Amino acid sequence: MSAGPFRPRWIGLFLILVVVVSACTLLGMWQLGVAQDKGRAETVAAASKLQREPLEQVTQPHSAFEADFSNRPVSAVGTYDANGQILVVDRRLDGRAGSWVVTPLRTAEGTIAVLRGFVEGTPGTPPAPPTGTVSILGTLGPGESPRADAAALPQPQRHSIDLAALVNEWPGELYNVVLLASSESADGTPVDPASAGLSRVPPPELPSHLNVRNAAYAIQWWVFGLFAVWMFVKIVRAEWLAQRQPVAPKEEAHA
Repeated sequence: MSAGPFRPRWIGLFLILVVVVSACTLLGMWQLGVAQDKGRAETVAAASKLQREPLEQVTQPHSAFEADFSNRPVSAVGTYDANGQILVVDRRLDGRAGSWVVTPLRTAEGTIAVLRGFVEGTPGTPPAPPTGTVSILGTLGPGESPRADAAALPQPQRHSIDLAALVNEWPGELYNVVLLASSESADGTPVDPASAGLSRVPPPELPSHLNVRNAAYAIQWWVFGLFAVWMFVKIVRAEWLAQRQPVAPKEEAHA
């Protein structure tokens, strides 16, 4: 009978172990993917249930940006200040390079930065905003940090939506949020952004969580795989130790 670490029974057990551990690993990864997909769907579903509210009922000028403001649906009414428009350069949308068009909207309560859309390239002059009383539907987002190492840009270009800088440039009390416009109407007439060469900028994806049940299933599969490894080591070690035990000599029978 063969002995040592390569005896056929041990090799067979090892091959079974490889199959079991591989299956447990793959099943665990599958359950983790399901947990991520379900968590993302739950986040989107929760966001879709939020009721759209007027901007002034959600926040006030100079108020801090709260954790639950991101992607919050709001409405705002006011007039655009075309003289305060900026172009935020080095942006991309659907593989295209271009700029964001950001326009100050003066409301009854203050001024808010409205991200009206994306324009290809860097035009010398931003597309003119709608005139008259403008009603906007959109979602809230935070301002951006300045780029300290960035070179100076000609007006009206910017590297970021730096609200701390804009508060000194735009008149009125500035909201500490950015409104990502999804629709606009001027004096009751819907505005087509494509007529100005603009494409709407979608809100950023919300951070999602893991579905607890499927995440637990993933952990269970990985624990099963580790248990199989532990059992294999235990069996092999026990047999190896048994083989190392000295065999007592048999006593000869006396006539």
